Order: sequence, then structure tokens, then C-alpha cells
Amino acid sequence: MYDFSKLIDIINNHEEKMNSMKIAIDSIRDVFYIGKIEAKSLSNDKVLQYVPDDDYDENVIASYNNYGFEYHFYTDNRKHKYTEEEKNDIKLLLRILSLYHIKYDLTNQAENAKYLSVNTALPNVHGYIRAINVLSKRVDSSNYNSYFINLKGFGLINKLFGSKEGDRAIQEYAKVLKSFASNDEIVGHIGGDNFVGFIKRENHDKFINLVTSCPVQVTSKGEDITINLIGVVGYYEIKDNDANYGNVMSNSSMACQYARTTKKPCVALTPELMDMLDSAKSIENTFKEDLENGKFVIHYQPKFDIISRKIIGVEALSRWIHDDKIVPPGVFVPILEKNGEIINLDLYILENLCRDIHNFRNMGHNIVPASCNLSRRDFEHEDLEDRVINIIRKYNVRTEDIVIEVTETTNLEENERLAKFITVMHNNGIKTSIDDFGTGYSSLSVLRDFKVSEIKIDRSFINRAHLNESDEIILGSIINMAKRLAIDVICEGVETQEQADFLLKLGCTNAQGFLYSKPLPKLEFEAFLLNIGSVYD
Repeated sequence: MYDFSKLIDIINNHEEKMNSMKIAIDSIRDVFYIGKIEAKSLSNDKVLQYVPDDDYDENVIASYNNYGFEYHFYTDNRKHKYTEEEKNDIKLLLRILSLYHIKYDLTNQAENAKYLSVNTALPNVHGYIRAINVLSKRVDSSNYNSYFINLKGFGLINKLFGSKEGDRAIQEYAKVLKSFASNDEIVGHIGGDNFVGFIKRENHDKFINLVTSCPVQVTSKGEDITINLIGVVGYYEIKDNDANYGNVMSNSSMACQYARTTKKPCVALTPELMDMLDSAKSIENTFKEDLENGKFVIHYQPKFDIISRKIIGVEALSRWIHDDKIVPPGVFVPILEKNGEIINLDLYILENLCRDIHNFRNMGHNIVPASCNLSRRDFEHEDLEDRVINIIRKYNVRTEDIVIEVTETTNLEENERLAKFITVMHNNGIKTSIDDFGTGYSSLSVLRDFKVSEIKIDRSFINRAHLNESDEIILGSIINMAKRLAIDVICEGVETQEQADFLLKLGCTNAQGFLYSKPLPKLEFEAFLLNIGSVYD
């Protein structure tokens, strides 16, 4: 019997493990007259040839199956007559090789698993950066964009269909992204409902269309149904082939965060936006001083009746005048929410709104209901209800003239706190409105359980190139349910006449958006109040 100790010693001690088997086999090649040894996967087309050689015979002397692989021993063209002892040695040789091959294969799988998402098998954050670093050595990265994608309102899917179907939806979305990416492009799943992409700039439009509106299949009550996953995208145009790809991913992540805050489907991190975001540090340092000095002002965005085109309400929006420039809410709101200062701004805006309503009435202006937003972070304060009510009473504002806008959340505990707030407002005659309706996890139960006066349909429902039958069914159902429950409905983000006509067809007669008016400074809005009975052009 052949002594395999030398073969095993080479395999164990060689640095290149998979190559070590080829080297080891080559060392005994003449002993067994080897033409080729092949390891073929039984589940896919993967084939490993340990001794590639054109000079081999098709005759298979021995085969061996182990852990999903089939190992074949081919003779060479010398037509050697194998003895029974040699055949037994060959079978043992195949068993040894299979054990080491499976060992190395499992080791490689374990090593690669560190770089893959468990749910989707796409590269995780470490695998994504590693893959880009490898790819960038053979492509020009300055021809690529870095993308960060967050699935909007994904908590609602988990709530409606369960976490198992939520995982399935994520997997289906990942498959769509993977099938899109060419060999010179990379997509990754960095956890939860967040994805990343390293995509050629020439494919930008196609990629954005794909990720911002992607139909996937889930199962509900035993039936497969199609749902539309809406991606909010931030991207960064890579300028340098020697870029730090960790920073590049962070840049697109910042753009995505800004897109979410400003309720835009897609945002590029331009130098101008970068400068704006870089001012975040100074924002924290100057916020309190600027708040005390009246640097925060209200802009008013009217709400309209689609049919009569008359003003039926208004929303108070905060604007920060810093260094004689207007800082958009998308820049400072996330920072103030993060450090907990947002409640001071929200109550400041509410107080100034109530003061304006009081003054408008004293000046004889016609008054329309005015809404003011509260952040989710505000509800961490147990005395929030008292503070809101005290401000409204301080300025003798009629309860029918004020609306408090709140946003549902994906957190059950936070939603319970929200429900308490809405109930207290209702008991005090103060109207509440659910902002961004349809993107949280409990939207349908909100209609049933919360004593809200109004829902604001999120712009993502109508912000599409072409509105189809599915959009009509979903929106129509929401509008009909709300009406039957005596809840007012308004749609935000209306920018085209097509969208307005679409809403009117479904029975929604109230709208807010640039089609009618942008947010206006106080003096310009006062001019609207003077002509409130007239049709708006």
C-alpha cells in the first residue's frame, strides 16, 4: 500500500491550502499515472481540477461522493493497467482529498460569511468596502457613484405581514439589486432596511428607477400579493480613483439622511450640500443663542381646496436665519432631534404661531386653521400635553384655529405615548393630524384607535412618473376609510395638475404643495389672508 504520509504532510504545511493539494498530487503523479483528478459539485456547475492536463484518458478508474461533491480519477494516455491494490490506493487518495477539500471549503465559507449579510447573502458593510477596494484596482472609480438606500416605512410591512414576510421582502429586493449589478458593480446589504451600491455613473437613471419603486412578492393569508418597496436614496459622485471608500459610503449615507428629512426620493451630496452639512457642529453651538435672538422664523405653506382653489388651512414651518442665510430644516432638525433640543424649537414655533394667530385676528384678518409640527423626540417629555395646552391658552387661540401635527412611529412604546397625547388633545378640543400617513407601521390601526381629526397622505404615494391602478386602489381605500370615520384627508407634495386630478378622482379635495404655493414668509402670507375669500391663481 502506498504511504500517503508525504502527501498529507505537504497538504497540511503548505501556505496556499487549495494549491497545496495540487502540489501534493503532482508529487505522486507518476505513482498513480494520474491524468486528472476532478471535484464536481452536485448542486451547481462548480468544478475543481487538481491536476489539469490535456493528456488524459476519459476512462474513470474511481469515483467518490462526499458532502455534495463527486470526485473522479481519470487515467492518462499511457494506458496503464491498474492493479487491485493500486485501485484501492486511488480510492483512499480520493477520500483523503475529499476530506481536505471539504475542510478548506468550509473554512472559506466561514471566512466569507464574516463579509456577508445573513439575511440576503449580499456583502455586509465590511464585505462591501473590501469588494470595492478589490474592484477599484481594475476600474476607474471616478466613473462610479456611491449609493445609500433606505426603504421607506418598512416597519409597516413587518407589522402587516409579519417579520418572516418582511425578511422575504428584503431578500426579494436584494435579488433585484443583485441582478441589476454587472460584474464591475457592487451592491450590499448593511443591515435592516439599508442597502448600498457602487454603480457606474452611466447606469444612474436606471438604478434610481429600480431602487425607488420596486415590486416584490409577500404572502398574506396564504396568497401571494405584490407590494411596492420605496427606496429613499442618497448618492455621491466619486471624483478620485484613490478615494477612501469608507468615507465615500458615509457621504452617500449623509445624503440619504438628508433625503429622508426633507422627504425627497433622491438627493446627491453636492459640494454645496456638503458645506451645509459640515456646519452641523456650529449648529449645536449657536442654536440656543440664535433661538433667544429670534433667528428662527415661521414660513407659512397654505393648504388648498382642489376644486375651489381657495385656502382652507396653513402649516407653520421653521426656518433658521443664520449668518444672513436660510438654513433648511433638513440640515438642523436631525441634529436637534439627536441632541434633544428639538422640543425647545417646536414649542418656540408653536408659541410664535399662536401669537401670530392672535395678532391676525386682532387686525381683522380672516383666520384659517394653522398646524404646527411636533417631533417624535418631544414625546419623551411627560409634561408635553400641559406645555402645549398652556401656550394655546396663553394667547387665547380658539381650539378650532390650531392643529397639532404628529408623526406615527415604528416603535410600539412610542406609539402608545403618541396615542395618549392625541387623546388629551381631543379631550381639550384641540385637533391633531397624522403627518406622513402611510409610512409608519400602524397606519391602518391609527384610523381606528387614534382620535385624530386629519391625516396627511405622504407624498411618496403620488410622487411617481405614472400613477396606475394599484395606486388608485390603495389611495382610494385610505380616503374612503377616513371619510367613513369622519377624518379629514389632505395630500402633501402635490406638484402637478395630474396629481391633483388623480386625488380629486379618488375623493380627496384637499392638497398642499408647490402646485399651489411654496412656504411663504409671514408678510407674504398676510397678503393671502387679506384675499382669503378669493380664488387663488
